[in-house]
Amino acid sequence: MMKRLTTKKKPPGTARGQKPRSRMRSRGGNPGKTGAKAGTSLKGRRIAELAAAGRRLGGLLAAGLPVRSASVDGDEAGSCLTDEAAARRQMNDLWARHGGVLSALNPAGPEYAAAASAFAQGYCERAGLPDRGWFPFPSEQRVSAVILLHDAGPEAFAVQDSPLLRLLGELERLALHEVILASRDEALTPQLVQEFAAPRLGSEVKLIGAGGVSAGTVSRGGEERPAAAEAAEGDILVFLDASVSSAAEEIAALAGVIARGSDAALCGVSAELPLFHKRPPEVMAKQFVNYALGRRDLQADSLTVLPHALSRQAVTKLGAELAHPARAHGAALIEGLAVSSVRLSGGDTRAARDVRPYAWLDRSRASDHLEALGFAMERLGPRLFYPDNWRRRGYASDADSPGMAEETSVSEDFSRESI
Repeated sequence: MMKRLTTKKKPPGTARGQKPRSRMRSRGGNPGKTGAKAGTSLKGRRIAELAAAGRRLGGLLAAGLPVRSASVDGDEAGSCLTDEAAARRQMNDLWARHGGVLSALNPAGPEYAAAASAFAQGYCERAGLPDRGWFPFPSEQRVSAVILLHDAGPEAFAVQDSPLLRLLGELERLALHEVILASRDEALTPQLVQEFAAPRLGSEVKLIGAGGVSAGTVSRGGEERPAAAEAAEGDILVFLDASVSSAAEEIAALAGVIARGSDAALCGVSAELPLFHKRPPEVMAKQFVNYALGRRDLQADSLTVLPHALSRQAVTKLGAELAHPARAHGAALIEGLAVSSVRLSGGDTRAARDVRPYAWLDRSRASDHLEALGFAMERLGPRLFYPDNWRRRGYASDADSPGMAEETSVSEDFSRESI
């Protein structure tokens, strides 16, 4: 009796000569999620874990230390809470001193933004304070915010929901040492600034300019920058524009890069620019200057773009050159200062970034950057950092010179090779 031949049934979807398909699994163990989706889920999970850790740490540190009141200059005034600015500063100090791994995250990354904001929330909950959206700096160094008003006058404080008032609202979330307003408008007085800005910020507010403490010194050009830098007391100076509502996360990121050792933190805008042939002349000039001075990595980023941050060492070295941002940028590269470019995310959602796609401003012209290149040539020579190993410029001198006399003794091949 013959036996029936039996064959193994192939899995569905398997062609002849092919191995059966298997369901792929992601690194997290979930089938079907691979590639970008798996990476996105892992990154989102890490951000959530860091936020939870920051919230717990903020609550624990707030429970272990009493919340003290303090005046604007930092002197203790008692053991009861009467000043939110003092609590904000204490929160920042706790984060910088005891944040550990969380405060050591990249200050410009979303992980730091999630952990730092959650830490402030946990601190406020434990201390019995309302959540004001505070955001800590990753350092105990004093930070001064310099707001350049340019052509803005007293009306900038009166217009509801103006960029200046929105910027002041963002600064209110930070533990700043001081805020400096630089203006050339004589109608803007210290009394007006104290009335509108000081109550919102809870920190010392200074007015530099025609109507401020340096009356008469700021009249033309960009002289308000060196005047404001000279009046600032902070270890880190963040320069802002009154017409751009920069987020607190962006300001903290710039200050954090300086706290990590950089002398200049530039706003990384190159990724937001169009293709090179569609860029305006001033942007092309900026990129050419960076390439000529050996900093191709900066692309079109420059000190002419606001916001940016400087260390006290950079302010001292640049000095009066701060009045000309393009020349100051060239001087910073020539002097060997540590210049970094920071891509600012601001902690915004995609919808919010669609409303405010460009959180930066550049008032420079192409001629400003060419002037900076000429300034670099005056300091380093016409070839800048680049050696000339081929040309023999002595042969192009006058006929009476020794170089010209020696030219007749040079062979034809050598002369042709040296051109």
